[in-house]
Amino acid sequence: MPWTIECPTLDDLDEMGRVHVQVWREAYAGLLPDDYLARLDPTIGPRRWRERWGTGPEVSWWIARDDKGIVGMTTSGPPRDDDPPVPLELYAINVLRRAHGTGLADELMARVIGDRPTYLWVLEGNDRAAAFYRRHGFTDEGGRKPEPDTGVVEIRMARGHAVR
Repeated sequence: MPWTIECPTLDDLDEMGRVHVQVWREAYAGLLPDDYLARLDPTIGPRRWRERWGTGPEVSWWIARDDKGIVGMTTSGPPRDDDPPVPLELYAINVLRRAHGTGLADELMARVIGDRPTYLWVLEGNDRAAAFYRRHGFTDEGGRKPEPDTGVVEIRMARGHAVR
């Protein structure tokens, strides 16, 4: 599956919102409540992203396009936690199901964080994602928190951190 990876523009934000919601519905079915996934609004992300757009070069955004449109996206930046294990957080890596197993997620990961020490949060039970992150050198570093909207437990994974 051919794709191009590039930095998004303001014109991409609405499509990114639709893809974000579709990825959540595909990836989190059975992990998050069905009614919560059904209520996801694809316009909320772009509104928040527009407010933060251009706030600084420390946040990295990338999108991947195929012949049908945006098929994946990723973003990273400064930690949002009070006790980060390393100074970089992978905020999101989202790939539509149609691109699973193609290597696109690997390319997005390389683009957004490279081999730098990084941490991320993954939903407990999201075995596919956890395996992907382990393959990229991440381990469960012990952090736990409830996902803000549903209370489902998130697990913090990190690489390049001191073992606690």
